[in-house]
Amino acid sequence: MLLVCAAATTAGAAPPRVEIRAQTKLVMDHVRRVDDDLTEVTGTLLDGLTGDGIAGQTVAIRVGGVPATAITATDGRFRTTVAAEPGPQLVELAFRGADRLESSQLSLTTDPARLPVALAFDFEEAPGGVNVTVRATADDQPVKLPIALSAGGPTDDKLTALGEVRSGAPLLVTRKAAGGPGPRKFRAVFAGDDSRQRQVAEKTVELSAGSTTTMLVNATQLAFEDVLEVTGKVTDADGHPVGRAAVTLASEERRLAQGATGEDGSYKFKVEAEILGQGQWGVQVQAEPSKPQVKPSRSAPQIIRVSAPQPVPVSYTIAAFVATSCAAGGFFAARAKPWRRLRRAAPPAEAPIASVPDDQAEGGLVVAKPGLVSTLRRANDDGFSGAVRDTVRGRPVADAVVRLRLRDDRAAREVRTAPDGTFALETIAVGDWRAEVSAPGHVTETFAVSIPHRGELRGVRVDLVPVRERVFQLYRRAAEPILPDPRLWGVWSPRQIVDHVRGRRPSPALAALTSLVEEIYFSSRLAGEAVIPHAAEQVDRAIRERANAAS
Repeated sequence: MLLVCAAATTAGAAPPRVEIRAQTKLVMDHVRRVDDDLTEVTGTLLDGLTGDGIAGQTVAIRVGGVPATAITATDGRFRTTVAAEPGPQLVELAFRGADRLESSQLSLTTDPARLPVALAFDFEEAPGGVNVTVRATADDQPVKLPIALSAGGPTDDKLTALGEVRSGAPLLVTRKAAGGPGPRKFRAVFAGDDSRQRQVAEKTVELSAGSTTTMLVNATQLAFEDVLEVTGKVTDADGHPVGRAAVTLASEERRLAQGATGEDGSYKFKVEAEILGQGQWGVQVQAEPSKPQVKPSRSAPQIIRVSAPQPVPVSYTIAAFVATSCAAGGFFAARAKPWRRLRRAAPPAEAPIASVPDDQAEGGLVVAKPGLVSTLRRANDDGFSGAVRDTVRGRPVADAVVRLRLRDDRAAREVRTAPDGTFALETIAVGDWRAEVSAPGHVTETFAVSIPHRGELRGVRVDLVPVRERVFQLYRRAAEPILPDPRLWGVWSPRQIVDHVRGRRPSPALAALTSLVEEIYFSSRLAGEAVIPHAAEQVDRAIRERANAAS
């Protein structure tokens, strides 16, 4: 899907409008002479992402410069006849686009008087690759023709030649020759001859590969107090390491540990023997590759025997208790730092703020704690000061707008933050003010401010959530069920999650949502708040589509 953003050209312009437009593809079925001066042209208008036909659209057709038009049927097919001169002709197809549909064009030179040829693919999985058969028909009858076969990536225009094959004869194409596992585009070309037209056919298929998971343990006989160490590697059928695969160490129905492989396909687990418990246990590692074209696998099981726990001498227990008590006392004293209670705590604007996980980011106002003496006085402070921070990264937000407005809209005050994110407003009139803090690329925060106060509005911190993080939080509802394990949401990076969802061939709504999220999250442009309702609507649509498919 293609994301188009219309950005405002002036500060007072309307917020940006986000529009999703589908890519389209024109396919020419045949061009043939049906009368002395009439040429029939048939074809199909397809959704470039799903391959579904697009109905009710106008396709412009030119044969040798003679124009014509056709309307697509419910399956996207169209047909028309054009009065054209005999001999080779340039045939041009054009779809000018429509609401939410991109334009597309196609042209070729052919002789309508020659017999049109139809090419079709058959694929059959084979060891190490796939058997490819190209069937050719002319005038609805099978024919034997020389076919040039090539393959490459699904978006590649220039493909790698695989050689020439006779139509109807299978050709074994290895994964290596096709470019490796994953979606691969195959192209069949018949060059044409004196009686038949040139024809080209393309089809994209998923080349899958099995995987192998190895497992080594540090010992098969363990004391109850020992640690079981498990290492191994996950590779595909061609011997390449499988990185970022979800791996699980299990014993029967119990999950002992989970993780992911490194880029070299290796993994490592450490599990205390007491988690297994006394007795004899079979352990095994299950691997779930992140790429759908690589199939899951399990290691060979290994029998582990754990002996009974040994009693500990009483003297050791007492000594350990004393040592532990001393260490714990020192630890808690070091953590609590009671001597710091004598010092006044730093206001929120000056205190360091740690970054938080993206899915836990929340904005809002963090007020200061007034001193003991201030709480005993009457409220007499008429100022409002502090800093604006990015709640995810903990960084200051410069040029943010801090605006105060009385609830009856009688007056307003406004200030912009400095490069270090700080701001200050003084001599504010008495009343209940409505505060609004906004910054480009962040979600606006609103809250109440009462003047005068006892010091709690001095040195405040206003946390703003980036728009891209809020959109990714919404995306979780639709994308998390697609992951091999929901707990991987906190382990995988946003890029890994987006790539995994896209690799799973998502439904049209989820595919559109994923493209929208990818544009907002990874683009160098700052998305405005206007995209949030649109993203929420896309999430609901993807969830409804999955529920309908399941039912």
